[in-house]
Amino acid sequence: MFGSSVLDIGIGLIFVYLMISLVCTAANEALASFFGWRASNLRAGIRNLLDGPSPQNSEWMKKFYDHPLIQGLYKKGSGPSYIPSRTFALALTDLVLPPESAAKASTAQDLRAAVQASPCSAQLKQVFGLLLDEAERSSVAGQKLRLDGLLDIQKLDTIFNQLQQHVEIWFNNSMERVAGWYKRRVQACTIAVAIVLASLLNVDSVLISRHLARDSALRSVIIAEADQMAQQSLGGATAPQNTSGRVQLLQDRVQELNSVGIPLGWPDPDGPARGFGWFLLKALGILLTAGAASLGAPFWFDMLNKIISIRAAGRAPEETPLPPKQLPIPAPPGIPQGLTPAAVPAPKP
Repeated sequence: MFGSSVLDIGIGLIFVYLMISLVCTAANEALASFFGWRASNLRAGIRNLLDGPSPQNSEWMKKFYDHPLIQGLYKKGSGPSYIPSRTFALALTDLVLPPESAAKASTAQDLRAAVQASPCSAQLKQVFGLLLDEAERSSVAGQKLRLDGLLDIQKLDTIFNQLQQHVEIWFNNSMERVAGWYKRRVQACTIAVAIVLASLLNVDSVLISRHLARDSALRSVIIAEADQMAQQSLGGATAPQNTSGRVQLLQDRVQELNSVGIPLGWPDPDGPARGFGWFLLKALGILLTAGAASLGAPFWFDMLNKIISIRAAGRAPEETPLPPKQLPIPAPPGIPQGLTPAAVPAPKP
């Protein structure tokens, strides 16, 4: 079984990685808000849907963003960072199938003719044709269920409503891919921020491990902070929604990291540089910290809870001292067993 000091060192390192990860998360949120990454990422996804992966122009994306339903989602000069699937379907079908043509279309064939007559791109015509085929199959299945008495007629949608529902499904499936784009961008930014932060603050995993191994007081302080952190939720209070609030949160995280007492900052706490080996070990420690922080705060929060649980389970329960064991005293002759001599009345003179 690992010694308690080894577990304490592990908890100390996990606590440091968790704090660095939280700082990286706050920095990412500040950068994403300042540069409008979510809005630009969504705009790229919408352009890919409406104008193709390599559009010569963004005509239909511009028409889509100029639609009144979409304009109500963002301020002028910026784009929305989120579009509900229902709003997307209503706006797009209104552009592809204007109300006057949609009102005349009562069958799938009518809708196909309206799509072909629409001024939309060839890509959108092909997509709507496929979605209409799926909507027609759903409508036919619903009609059969209604005739069999298995479906209430009130729950049977028209072919146009079926089309809108399939447009929503198409949008949601596409947004999963767009979310993957954003996650990859954030992951790359997290690694870059972690390397810069660990270098600026000199968050060296090798140096911190060495100090934790030889300083029991530092271990005690960090263990107390880690226990308190493990009892809290990861998110804590509601994250600020503006850039200044996220920058303040970033400063608070750095201040909290400095207040713990771990060796941070320059010049190096172990002294000046001492040759190539020192630089190599320093680079290794900083890269270890950056790589660990790139795993994310949720990963290290779960790991912290698990290690603290292991440490608590391995601790021997506190025992209260037992009173001395009382042995029975043999009764003298003439005294019934079970009575102590003190309980026997004194003989009369």
